[in-house]
Amino acid sequence: MKLLPTLRAAAFAVSLFVAQHASALEVFDPINYVQNVISAAKAVKGEIYQNTNILYQYQMLVNDLMQAKNLNPVAWKAAYDQITGDINKVKGLVGTLQGLYGDLKKGGEWVTQVQGLVTRSGKSNAQWFADMNTLVQQNDKVARNLFQMGSNIMQHTTEMAQRRQELQSELSMSPTQQATAEITTHYLDIVTSQNADILQLNAAKAQKDAQKDAQQAEDDKEKAADAERFISKQQAERAAYGVTEQ
Repeated sequence: MKLLPTLRAAAFAVSLFVAQHASALEVFDPINYVQNVISAAKAVKGEIYQNTNILYQYQMLVNDLMQAKNLNPVAWKAAYDQITGDINKVKGLVGTLQGLYGDLKKGGEWVTQVQGLVTRSGKSNAQWFADMNTLVQQNDKVARNLFQMGSNIMQHTTEMAQRRQELQSELSMSPTQQATAEITTHYLDIVTSQNADILQLNAAKAQKDAQKDAQQAEDDKEKAADAERFISKQQAERAAYGVTEQ
């Protein structure tokens, strides 16, 4: 059930958007992506329903325990703590699944929006992404905001998916739960792999920003050195003419 860590790696990678990245975008199919997102969202929704039912069953156990009589206090407390502890874990999982479901819907809507822009442009997917990459590198506000929005959604989707996996590892799941979780993870792996292809464009922007910052630091250093040399020269000339600073 290990979730592919490709999305996080792509989001923070500092690598140039070169030919191999363009080829990945050439085979990117927005319609297929949206279909995979829908499948993943349905699977997550199924887990929400499943775990909501489990919460109900746990609550019934608590109610039965509260009404029980003539039980050993120590055993009663141990059972109560175990059940309420599991309830809190499942509640946390349900909350995470709900957040993940929302992120998947947003991701699908974002790609649908992008595909609409591609269609209206009359360009191929590869050409449109290449042109947008150029605009992002030129710091175009619209292009930057569009892809930053997608990046934020996809990064948060991965965080929620990883959190889901962590919470599930803390639970003793039935074979049915285990099978459901594996199906969901399968769809999430597909979606995050496709997310990684899209986020390559943001990696190019990160590369450009890093290069720009490094160049700016070098320019500032050179300017400071020039200023220091100028001041030293002025002081030497003043000293040669016997001029002292007041």
